Amino acid sequence: MKIFKASIGRKITAAIFGTALFALLVSMILSILLLFISYRQDNINKAKMLADLVANSVSPALDFKDPEAAEEVLGSLGIVPHVKSAVVFTSNKKVFASFGHRQEKPIRFESAVKIGLYDFRIIKTITSQGENLGWLVINADFMDQNSWLVHTIGVSFLILLVVSASSYLLASYFRKKIADPIGQLTETVKEISSRKDYSQRVNYISDDEIGLLVAEFNLMFERVQERDDWLIKHREMLELMVANRTREVRNKHKELEKKNAQLELQIKERKTAEMIRDEVERINRHDLKSSLNLVIGYPELMLTKGGMTAEQEKYIKRIAAAGYRMLDMIQSHLDMFKMEQGIYSLKLAGIDLVELLCSLEEEMALLLRREQTFMKITLNGSDVDGTEFVEILGEHMLMRTMFRNLIKNAIEASLPDHPVLVNITRSHFITVAISNCKPVPNEIRSRFFQKYVTHGKEDGSGLGTYSAMLIAKTHNLDISMATSESDGTVITIQFPSC
Repeated sequence: MKIFKASIGRKITAAIFGTALFALLVSMILSILLLFISYRQDNINKAKMLADLVANSVSPALDFKDPEAAEEVLGSLGIVPHVKSAVVFTSNKKVFASFGHRQEKPIRFESAVKIGLYDFRIIKTITSQGENLGWLVINADFMDQNSWLVHTIGVSFLILLVVSASSYLLASYFRKKIADPIGQLTETVKEISSRKDYSQRVNYISDDEIGLLVAEFNLMFERVQERDDWLIKHREMLELMVANRTREVRNKHKELEKKNAQLELQIKERKTAEMIRDEVERINRHDLKSSLNLVIGYPELMLTKGGMTAEQEKYIKRIAAAGYRMLDMIQSHLDMFKMEQGIYSLKLAGIDLVELLCSLEEEMALLLRREQTFMKITLNGSDVDGTEFVEILGEHMLMRTMFRNLIKNAIEASLPDHPVLVNITRSHFITVAISNCKPVPNEIRSRFFQKYVTHGKEDGSGLGTYSAMLIAKTHNLDISMATSESDGTVITIQFPSC
């Protein structure tokens, strides 16, 4: 509606004027309606009194059966303007006397008043000493009803005009008192919003709510102005700080670019050095391994031929063990370093676990004879004959190194004539348990898989179990050790089933 989009002054005028006009219209309509009803009821009451009088006057004429006297009495009704006709009926409902033009006979003869829009009928029972002599029927109308209604509405309309004009003048007066300060406040807000000038104020002083609103408005913008001044100063300071910081960042960026260039050069040089080192190490490993073949091969040949004293055999065995240890170190020290750093890249493939363990048994034949023990491989509790197939996933060289170190340690820690058991269990997982009869010494049980931990071995380096643990962790395998005086030592490695 347009009224809701108008200014507050027009809204106040419309509210006051509309409320007064509505109240006046409602009161005027109710007053006219009540006066109209009262006017009609007054005419009906007068006619009822007249009917009582006429009924009492015609009752002797009915007693004496004198229609002429009755008509004479009815004829006196001609002086009453509202009465149009009157009829006297006998007790047997026949016309006894009448006045004016004939009306239709009533359907029911009983005392009653029947009212229409423009006329009404009064039926009065005529009695004498408690006896019903007949009925009097008077027909009348509201002859001056329309003229009365027009006159009343005209007077009410004049009153409405006077009151409407007064209400409008009063509404205009209150509109100026209420709306002008609010309008001034609105114009000030618009100007402040467009020009961003918070120094402007509204000039209005009053003790009412609008005066309080204007005072709080001025106080609010005074605080806004103070805050705006502070923000301007703070912004200038921040801009200066940002400029200085930007200059510092640019200088640091230049320094960083210079350092990045130096770092890239160092990385390039290091990659080149690593490539050269890897190549040199590869060549060194090849040359060392070629030379070690003689260091390892001749002691084995000499031990096989025999003819040496026990002390000589002891020295020869130490030479062979040192050769084997050096060979393992040459083969695995670089890979161990990468695994320690977590940068080793596995080359996974399917491996026949039974074949791998059987080949290690053949490889350890000389060590087994020297330690006067033997190795027993079982699958789910049954001895293997080499034809079984159990597949695991891993890198073949690392798996061979891990099992070689664990089996070699188990053989060296075993007692003569006590077997080294390698039991394979295949179910939801593939589990390999390597056991021997001797327990791990108490001094190293808690550090069994740590680097450089050894006990009671003249040529031990403490890297066998550590490298086995490192290889297992690199393959995400579970490796554990259990030892006791009664059961000896059991090392368990658990593989996922392929």
